[in-house]
Amino acid sequence: MTSPTWTLSHFSELESYLAVKLHRPVHLKQRRTYAEINELLAQSRIQMAFTCTGGYIAGRRDFGLELLTVPVIKGHSFYRSYIVVRKESSAKSLADLRGRVFAYADPLSLSGYIYPAARIKQLGFCQKEFFRHVFFTESHDKSIEAVATGLADGAAVDSLIFNAMRAAADPDVSKLKVIEKSEKFGMPPVVVAPTIDHELRYKLLKVMLNMNKNAAGRAVLKQLGMDRFILPDPALYRSAFLLNKGLE
Repeated sequence: MTSPTWTLSHFSELESYLAVKLHRPVHLKQRRTYAEINELLAQSRIQMAFTCTGGYIAGRRDFGLELLTVPVIKGHSFYRSYIVVRKESSAKSLADLRGRVFAYADPLSLSGYIYPAARIKQLGFCQKEFFRHVFFTESHDKSIEAVATGLADGAAVDSLIFNAMRAAADPDVSKLKVIEKSEKFGMPPVVVAPTIDHELRYKLLKVMLNMNKNAAGRAVLKQLGMDRFILPDPALYRSAFLLNKGLE
């Protein structure tokens, strides 16, 4: 959900942890878009992925992508889409950004694309005619940077990324304000390819569910900003499925 540099710095320790616990090599692969990640999963070129909620929905529809675990962050298993603008902006909601320049994260991103697209439709407008210009940044931190630097008047971003960057005192976030929040969506899940070996799936699940029960695992979770992993409840994603269906 973030740019390659941010992802690498946060997930390299998880890569090492999984290799030790699984007693096998583990390789971290990065891609620019969620569609590219889904393609790797569909072709069984990767077995597990951290993806966005929208990526999971598309993968489940297209090739039977399966949930493995759901991260819990600060006691919650949900997140939101934030509509953000610069602090000096007069905009008070997404409706006020009509005719402006807007940054989307990724075409499959629930928080970074599907939510604002659905809101525009709810407002009674055609998405293609609502903004003066739109572009895709391919990550939420880059969308935040686009607004902070004036490349865009507003953006839709993942609340998890925004809050993590704010907690880290990121200078780009300090220039922004949130003018609209979506309803709660199920946390971006950890998914597995439908062709994954059953034994490997069981081992992965066991390792991830027990991470918070040992010191090394807790250290990795802290690096990721997560409390623990839990078994997925499909009901978590009902609102996201309905929102996505409304755009079809």
